[in-house]
Amino acid sequence: MGGLPPLPSRIGAIAVPQDDIAQKTWRWAHRALPGYLLGHSVRAYCWGAAIAAREGWTFDAQILWTASLMHDYALTRIPQNTMCFEVARRFLERIGMDREAADRAAIAIILHMRAGVTLADGVESVLLDRATGLDVRGDGYDLVNAVRSAVMDDFPRGPFDRYFLAAIRREVALRSTCESNRLLNDNDLAGWMARSPWRERRA
Repeated sequence: MGGLPPLPSRIGAIAVPQDDIAQKTWRWAHRALPGYLLGHSVRAYCWGAAIAAREGWTFDAQILWTASLMHDYALTRIPQNTMCFEVARRFLERIGMDREAADRAAIAIILHMRAGVTLADGVESVLLDRATGLDVRGDGYDLVNAVRSAVMDDFPRGPFDRYFLAAIRREVALRSTCESNRLLNDNDLAGWMARSPWRERRA
């Protein structure tokens, strides 16, 4: 009989937070996200944690985990997605995250597609920004060489590229002023993804 998989304690060499908030966010993600976004979100956490280890940065694993799992929820509800970071903030406070931590998670979600994110915005914001760019476009692919194979074994890409690009195009068609428009058109997302090193491995 199928059911919700337990929260992993590790994904490859990457430790996953095991607190109650991490557990509840994991359960939420399995209910709220389609498979391609769930895998992307978990991989984003892993890449972020790996980048932090490489850079020698200390980060809050609970904040990075929750922000990673919730950062693309807007793509599941495109007509109503203008304030999805507030949905995340309210959800995290409701399940017991303190306000400051929930604010930091929400800020990371807001900033993850914007240009020029720096450590002044919070280490988790930088990690989510770099990790999502790595997972979507392969930007910084070599930074995670040490952990990539094990993470991909547990959370393979599958049809992620096709579904994600379609979701971004739907969002831009409905809301031309969103950050996705810059990513899609100014930055040539489709071309960047087509040239991505991820294309060399169909996991």
